[in-house]
Amino acid sequence: MVIGPDKIVEMIKNGVDVEDPLTHEVIHRPLIENIGDEQLEGIEGTTVDLRLGAIYRPRGVARLMRDVRITPEVEKVMDIESDPDGVYSVKGGEYLLLQTIEKVNLPFDLFAYIRPRTTLIRSGIPLETAFISPNYQGKLTVGMKHQAKERVDIQMGFRILCIAFFPIDGIAVPYRGVWQGDRVSTDGKEERPF
Repeated sequence: MVIGPDKIVEMIKNGVDVEDPLTHEVIHRPLIENIGDEQLEGIEGTTVDLRLGAIYRPRGVARLMRDVRITPEVEKVMDIESDPDGVYSVKGGEYLLLQTIEKVNLPFDLFAYIRPRTTLIRSGIPLETAFISPNYQGKLTVGMKHQAKERVDIQMGFRILCIAFFPIDGIAVPYRGVWQGDRVSTDGKEERPF
């Protein structure tokens, strides 16, 4: 069962309980931060649109072993803070990481699923997305590879994703992984996977 827009708006305005990643104390935060009124008013069906806040380009090698992982260094190509009206021309075949403006704060009893908006798909840019685990807190980062030959111009603040929230029946294990927060990569540094 998916959470309806009335409950989503209520959890944004009234907040939810999450575990502070540093202190492990329970704190209260909005379900989604940095969200505009126009987004809340524009909810269609049961999903909330999320906007493009930063573009990164992976550079270098990755090493993904059972006991150690290294993800590529990343170069920030553009972000909304330094260039609010910035437009990036995505070339055919180019692979990038896109990060949202909004931060999500998932309580212990919800998980979320993100999908690309169909406008991106129709323009040759599918996004690689995932489930968002309970207690994840931060911006969302997704991968994209432009599948078409012609360039696609994309502006900071464009709606790239939609997010749906689902209740958990039973007790979930809260997310405490290394991607908590706004982290994009290990930046070529070695770390243990768990």
